[in-house]
Amino acid sequence: MNRRAYPYRRAAAGSVTFGQWSLKSEDGEVVSLPTFIPDWDFQRDLSLETVASVDLDVTRASSGLPPEAELALSVVWSSTGSGLRRLADRVALHGEGTRSVPLSFTVIGRESGGVLSVDTQLVLAKALDNPDPIGPRRAGSVLWRHQSVVRLQGDASQFPMAVVDFKSAGYPERAPWYLDIGPNLEAATMGAVVLLVNSDTPPVLNALRRAEKASYAERLIQSAVRQDVVRLMIERAVTDEELTDTSRFDPDTLGHTLLGLLHTFLPGTSLTSLRMTRRTDPALFSAKIQHAVGLFSKET
Repeated sequence: MNRRAYPYRRAAAGSVTFGQWSLKSEDGEVVSLPTFIPDWDFQRDLSLETVASVDLDVTRASSGLPPEAELALSVVWSSTGSGLRRLADRVALHGEGTRSVPLSFTVIGRESGGVLSVDTQLVLAKALDNPDPIGPRRAGSVLWRHQSVVRLQGDASQFPMAVVDFKSAGYPERAPWYLDIGPNLEAATMGAVVLLVNSDTPPVLNALRRAEKASYAERLIQSAVRQDVVRLMIERAVTDEELTDTSRFDPDTLGHTLLGLLHTFLPGTSLTSLRMTRRTDPALFSAKIQHAVGLFSKET
């Protein structure tokens, strides 16, 4: 196992007491943060809280810091789904003795996805001229650290989803969903793509929210949505003449995702040939995608 070697002294074991993060459920119940939330979707915000206890005297002494050194507890979350990283909470610690520090924050559903990491750190808040030659002196020096990880999604690709009143928003009011795709191929996929679901279509809403717990009929709806999303994404790639088979994009960007979908569902097929098929035989183009995605297949 790899271990990070710090070029300065750190807090002694036991100087910080930290249990684990708790998750406030939608009905107000507080439970321990699980390692996997199988029914999570992009409409669900996550409210986390915990309490840390810091012995300031022991921390400073074991780290080689003078009594006046200012410390802080900070919390940073990051998401593999959105590519975002945010400072969630920060509490300055002054004085002596033991401090009990409540920490809390909320992760907005649309800003998350994939794997959510929560990094809690005790750091040196301000730089100082430390007389201890191996003591920390730079602001932000990490004296203690704890990391929690929770998987919000399985391997299946999901996009941010928003429930919208289509009639009020100006969309065709009997359409069940609408995939909004941004124009910038360099933008993060989770910020460039959102699946809008009509609030007046409860069967579709329930099917998308139930995930693995869906009934057979709901799985058929999921299959239809999945096929349509893949078709629209591939059409987005095909209609962008600036996109080529040799284009290169950073991971998790829209361009990278579009090319990844092409390689996953239509391996060995070039953009040039797809563009030709779509121009000369749109029905065949659509059927190829239905086949590739497995629309209404036995495994649905």
